[in-house]
Amino acid sequence: MTKSVYIICVYSKTKHRTTKTKKIRYMCKELVYPIGRNRGESVAHVKDVISKGGKLLKKGSLAVFDNDENYTESFLEYIEEKKGMPFEIQVFTKQESLLQYLESREPQLLLVASDVMCHEIEKVNREKIVILAGEEVSSSFSEYRTIYKYQSMENVIHQVIDYYIDITKDSIFVPVTKNKSEIIGIYSPVGNVGKTAVAWAMAQTLGADYTVLYINMQEYSGMDKMFDTDFGANLSDLMYFYKQSPESMAVKLKAVTYSAEGFDYIPPLVYSCDLRNIDTGQWLQFIQNIAELTEYDKIIIEFGQVLNNPMILLESCNRIFVPVSNDWMNQCKKKEWEEYLLRTGYEEILDRTEMLQVPQIRQWSSLDEYRECYLWGEPGDYIRQVLGGL
Repeated sequence: MTKSVYIICVYSKTKHRTTKTKKIRYMCKELVYPIGRNRGESVAHVKDVISKGGKLLKKGSLAVFDNDENYTESFLEYIEEKKGMPFEIQVFTKQESLLQYLESREPQLLLVASDVMCHEIEKVNREKIVILAGEEVSSSFSEYRTIYKYQSMENVIHQVIDYYIDITKDSIFVPVTKNKSEIIGIYSPVGNVGKTAVAWAMAQTLGADYTVLYINMQEYSGMDKMFDTDFGANLSDLMYFYKQSPESMAVKLKAVTYSAEGFDYIPPLVYSCDLRNIDTGQWLQFIQNIAELTEYDKIIIEFGQVLNNPMILLESCNRIFVPVSNDWMNQCKKKEWEEYLLRTGYEEILDRTEMLQVPQIRQWSSLDEYRECYLWGEPGDYIRQVLGGL
């Protein structure tokens, strides 16, 4: 009696890959890439895979076929860094291995490099195929969804998730079993006290030990100028999606967030009127949804002045930091704000509030120099001391 052996390779990205490791990977019928799991959890996951006949059932499935191993390695490396993805991923660099895989299952999304596309693959539901185009797409692929291959991996993944959401519709909800994220609010009743610099430095500092998401709710954030980037989707788009499908918003979040210096951020609104026009209660539910259904340890939110009632949002924060200055007029405004909270029943906000008098950077020649001096100079030392208990 002949026994068939099903080989599963649990592969973890390492800095040093040996030829032996590569050979082992190519021997495997299926590459299971257990994103976000430690070794013990990976072993348990493999046992679960085997017990279910080799099928991955816990999440959706994404398959990638490209004979460019450097590209697939970069793809995997980026996915590894982005926790909470809604799919398990299998990568193939050989047509034979992919076709064997497709004999027994059909991924919810199949990414295929345009130069390795073949008639056998076309048998898969065309709605589920996305062409990774290295150059201008051939007219023979015009009916397929397409992603330009050689752009930033961040943008590639954003498009992949958008297609994934569109294809899977209501079946994409992936519950997250974790404690609710800690929400840190940055607010000030006075202007010109450096809220954004404080929020940015806190996100970088906490990002060394935690997963951090930064949300800027200022009417004018300046972030597109900071990065010299015209962002695609932003906070407004994410809120619109949330209104349509709140249970799936955690997945859509992955298609909107960008990474910077150890933390993730959502590109801010383009039109500040959206901050006023959206009910504060909806913003509150939106923020709580992110805190409950995503894998971030800390969420840092910088609040502006145009929200209808920012105090409702501040109430949801675990800790609140209020940058102030010694300027006489600003001190008067701070005192008036504190009295307002006491008169209107928001006194609990004060119990969770810490006033900050952050040292300022007086001279700099460029934005990069300012950020470097802020983070590693006196302001950064002050903020690290403040965050010592977090």
